Amino acid sequence: MLTLYRVFTFLVYYLSLPVLFWTRLLDSRKWHNRLGYFDLYGMDREPEDISRPVWLHASSMGEVQVMGILAERLRKQNPDIELFVTVMTETGYARACEIMGGPHAVGFLPLDYHAPIKRFLHTITPRAAVFIETEIWPNLVMALGQHAIPIFLANGRLSEKSSRRYYAFRSGLRRVLGQYTRLMVQSDIDRTRYEHIGAPGERVEVFGSLKFDAPVQRLTPEQKAAIRARLPFSENCRLLVAGSTRNGEHEKILAVFQQLHQQCDDIRLLMVPRHLDKLDAIAKAIQERGLNGVRYSEDKTKRDDIAVVLVDVMGILNDLYGIAEIAFVGGTLTDIGGHNILEPVWKGVPVVYGPSVANVRDSSDYIIAHGYGTMVVDETALFDVLRDFFAGAVAFKHKGEDDATTSAAARTARIILTAIGTDGAMLAEHNR
Repeated sequence: MLTLYRVFTFLVYYLSLPVLFWTRLLDSRKWHNRLGYFDLYGMDREPEDISRPVWLHASSMGEVQVMGILAERLRKQNPDIELFVTVMTETGYARACEIMGGPHAVGFLPLDYHAPIKRFLHTITPRAAVFIETEIWPNLVMALGQHAIPIFLANGRLSEKSSRRYYAFRSGLRRVLGQYTRLMVQSDIDRTRYEHIGAPGERVEVFGSLKFDAPVQRLTPEQKAAIRARLPFSENCRLLVAGSTRNGEHEKILAVFQQLHQQCDDIRLLMVPRHLDKLDAIAKAIQERGLNGVRYSEDKTKRDDIAVVLVDVMGILNDLYGIAEIAFVGGTLTDIGGHNILEPVWKGVPVVYGPSVANVRDSSDYIIAHGYGTMVVDETALFDVLRDFFAGAVAFKHKGEDDATTSAAARTARIILTAIGTDGAMLAEHNR
C-alpha cells in the first residue's frame, strides 16, 4: 500500500510541478509553503537561532478552533514553548493567524511528497508533531518517524465511512499509525475504529473532545455596563437573549416572552435573528402582540416601557450573550438541527434550546451532563423552564475554568510536553 501511494504521489507531484512553481513565482504564500518553502517565522535568522517548535496541524476552520484551545493550554503549562501551525484552507489560515498573533508562526501544510517534506523539516525542525482530528499523511508521518520526531493525534475522531475506506489499506496503515507516540481520541467508538484500521491498541486512549475546553470569556462589569448602555432598558431589568432564531421560531419565542413579561415585568427580550431578511415581519409580530419594541440601531433613550429589542446588526450576538441571565439558541425549535448552543456557555451563561439538535448533539450531551442548561421539547416547556428560572425555582451551573488536571486539553498538553521534555532533555535522548 505504501509503495503504491509513493508511486502515486511521485506522479502527481512531478506532473503538477511546472504549475506549482509558476504559482509560487506569482508570490502565492500557500503554494510557496506547500512546496516546502517557509520563511523562518518571517525573520532574518538562521535555523539554529530559533527554538525548535511544537508543530500543530489543523486542516480547516473547525480543527483550527480546536487547535487554538490546545495551543493556549500548551502555553499555559509552558509559557516558553514555541509553536508553529500549518493549515489547509485560506479561512483556516486567517483564523490561525488571529490565534497565533500574526502570520509569523503560521503556514500551509507541505505536499505529501518527500521533496517538500524534506524542505519543511529542514526549515521548521519541529520537536514534535501534533495532528488535530483526522489527518493521516503517510509520507509525512513516515518521514517524521525516520527523524525520530514524536507524533501525536489530538482530539482524534474517525467516521464510520472513513473507517471502512481506510480498512482496505490497513496493512500499510499499520506501519504508518505505528509511528505515532500517542493517539488521543474523542470516544470509545473512535478508539475502536482506529484500532480497526491498524493503530496499536496500547497507544490509543480516550480523552474526550477538546472543543469543550474552550476558555470561559466572561465580560468584566465595565464591559457589561458599556453594552447595556447601548440598550434602551433600565439597569435593573433581567435579560433573556434569543440568539440565531430562525423562521418558525420567532412567533414561538415572542409568545413565550409575552407570558413571562406578564408575570415578571422586569424581564426584557433581546431577539437576534440568524438572518436579517425577516426583520420587518418580526417587528410586525412584536407589535401585534402588544409588546413595545425597537430595533437595536434605533434611538437608545432609556424607556421603561420598551420590552423587546430586535437586533438588526450582525456580529454582536456573542457580547449580548454575555449580559444575559439566560439564553435561548435558535435552529432548535424548528427542524434546522441547531446552531452553536455552546456560545452562551462559553460566556458563563446558562442556555435553553429545543429538541432539534442533530448538528450539535455532542454539545447538547455535554451541556446537560454538566448542568449548564437544558433541552425543551416545545415552546410550552420552554415557558415552564424560563418561568421557573426567573422565579428562582430552577438553577443551572455557570461554566468556570476547567480543572487543570482533568480537562481534555490539559491532559493532552501534559502528554505532549512530558513526551518531548520541556527542557529538551528527553528529545535529545530520543534523537540519539
